[in-house]
Amino acid sequence: MKRPWQIWSLYALGLAVVIPALAWLTVKALELDQAESVARQQAEQEENVSRALWRLDALLTPLLAQEAARPDFVYQPLYNSTTQLAKGGATKAISPLLIEPPDFVLLHFELHPDGRMTSPQVPVGTDRQWAMENGAVSAQIGDAAERLAQLQGQLSHEKLVAELPDESLPEVLVASNLPPLGNNARLSPEDNQLVVANTYSVPTQQLEQQRYGDLPQQASDFSPQTNVPLQTIGPPSANDSLPPPQQAANPTQQPTRSQRGNATGPDEDVPQTASRSQMSSPPTAGGNYESAYATNNRVQSRGGKDLASRDAAYQSYAQQAFSQQRQSYQQVAPPETKRVIEGVSRPLWVGDRLILARRVQTGNATLIQGVWLDWEKLQSRMYEEISDLIPNPILAPVTTDDPPASARLLATLPVQLSVPTPQPIVATFSPMRISLLLAWACVGAAALAAAATLLSVVALSERRAAFVAAVTHELRTPLTTFRMYAEMLSEGMVPEADQRQRYLETLRVEADRLHHLVENVLQYARLERGNPSRRREAVSLGNLLDRLVARLADRAIQAEMKLEVDLSQVDRDTQLSVDVGAVEQILFNLVDNACKYAAGSKDRRLRIEAEVLPRECRLRVRDFGPGISKAGRKKLFQPFSKSVHEAAVTAPGVGLGLALCRRLAHDLGGRLELLDSETGCVFELSLPR
Repeated sequence: MKRPWQIWSLYALGLAVVIPALAWLTVKALELDQAESVARQQAEQEENVSRALWRLDALLTPLLAQEAARPDFVYQPLYNSTTQLAKGGATKAISPLLIEPPDFVLLHFELHPDGRMTSPQVPVGTDRQWAMENGAVSAQIGDAAERLAQLQGQLSHEKLVAELPDESLPEVLVASNLPPLGNNARLSPEDNQLVVANTYSVPTQQLEQQRYGDLPQQASDFSPQTNVPLQTIGPPSANDSLPPPQQAANPTQQPTRSQRGNATGPDEDVPQTASRSQMSSPPTAGGNYESAYATNNRVQSRGGKDLASRDAAYQSYAQQAFSQQRQSYQQVAPPETKRVIEGVSRPLWVGDRLILARRVQTGNATLIQGVWLDWEKLQSRMYEEISDLIPNPILAPVTTDDPPASARLLATLPVQLSVPTPQPIVATFSPMRISLLLAWACVGAAALAAAATLLSVVALSERRAAFVAAVTHELRTPLTTFRMYAEMLSEGMVPEADQRQRYLETLRVEADRLHHLVENVLQYARLERGNPSRRREAVSLGNLLDRLVARLADRAIQAEMKLEVDLSQVDRDTQLSVDVGAVEQILFNLVDNACKYAAGSKDRRLRIEAEVLPRECRLRVRDFGPGISKAGRKKLFQPFSKSVHEAAVTAPGVGLGLALCRRLAHDLGGRLELLDSETGCVFELSLPR
């Protein structure tokens, strides 16, 4: 091939087109894979955030609903109960807030218009002594007094009145002779819907749509005023601070000790107080906020909002708490009839203090009744509740009425849930990456295969060109000799008989040379086509060499060299199963090469040595010529290894003999190797026994 660089240039051009294109596709595919992974992680995070918000609101709902629904008279340390003694009259009762303060609450307080602040947990004077004699704990009163002192002066009646909602709870006549509301009582749709209003407000239209429009319309599963599934929130459980409605509606049933609040008086009837395990778990009653969460997912698929769903569920639970509190306190309310208007409660941040406060209108006076919540304890419990969903969350107070639209807000408290941005994590062996890896592997394999194919094609083309040139040179010399000697003999130009005999002998030698050349080429072609002759026969080693020695010795005599055979009598009897013709061609090529390249040596011997081993028989052809250089060893067994120049300046041949010998040896199940030797060359043919 004259211009192999053109083929390699086209190959390189093809790689220059394919590799950058595949690299660009790889980059884009990895970017899409990373974007998909980020989107999936963000979706999972949003799902977990939504679940976390529902959990937190479910966790806080019982506490806030209970506090927002408390009647106004429990904010007094002591009050006159409507429970009648045997002799008639009223009895004094201790506020349940004093006997067993709710967990996660630091202090209940009442702020008067003149700035004076009182607390049901801090009785004074004779009230304190009476309370301690009837179940109050002195240490708790002392702690509450310290907290009241801390809060004193920090709250402004005027500012709180301006910040608290104007809406009020349904007006209630707190009197002993009021009929019970009944177990299934509910606020009428005409009554005010809100019980607790958050610092930020859910848009009214959105909230109404959430309450009345987007949630599933199954009348049997919804309260009449909000269309929120009651079973998703559940009535107060045994651990809640509200007694079951049937206990409150039965005036003859005696309260339990927990309902009595540890009071010592035998006939004192005190409502059940808040349990300290109240916040240990979200409220459950057959269902919980998780089922409401599933309902909210269906709502959001039709355009609803998560915050509005949680707010509606929160209000539904608060309204139940309001109804049940009114039932439970009917028997223990003050005997005098007075009209009290209780406002909607609202959680507020006053500095770093979390306050749940409301207006209470008694006559012309507007009081502020509130709860100082233990934010640190609440925060710790909230972190514990969502630790399995969100790592390292942040619960930050919201002090503005207009929080960011993207803020993850609680429906129960003015608190925002912040979560760290998910780091893009792409699996090392994602399907996309595996596909790209396989694609690159295929392209690499294809490129290597193409390069190997081109290399073999170019090498074969070059070998064929060298072969044609060498064969042409090898054929030209004997053909010229044939033509010249034939013309001389045919024209009678050689009168002497001896001279004619020499010419005829020369023609015979050249004919043998051509026959040997053609036989090598044809045999190699058969091996290349995978169609070698396999005419094997059983023969002894001695018999094999006897059949070959005559021809080999004749070739040595032509080169004026002497052939020696070193074979013991024991080795002669060794039996082999070989193709005799193939072995003859291998040994003749080896002897022929020795005659060509060692003809000028001083020691003109050629030796054939035999060594019999248990598994194989080794035949060595040794000469004492100049040997082969290291450069010559590299391409010694390559076919057509001679160029035109080499064929012209070296011994005759086309460089095919040794390559053919190795292929024939391999076909016989043996091998042909060049052994190291101090002088000359030693070729070893190994044949299996």
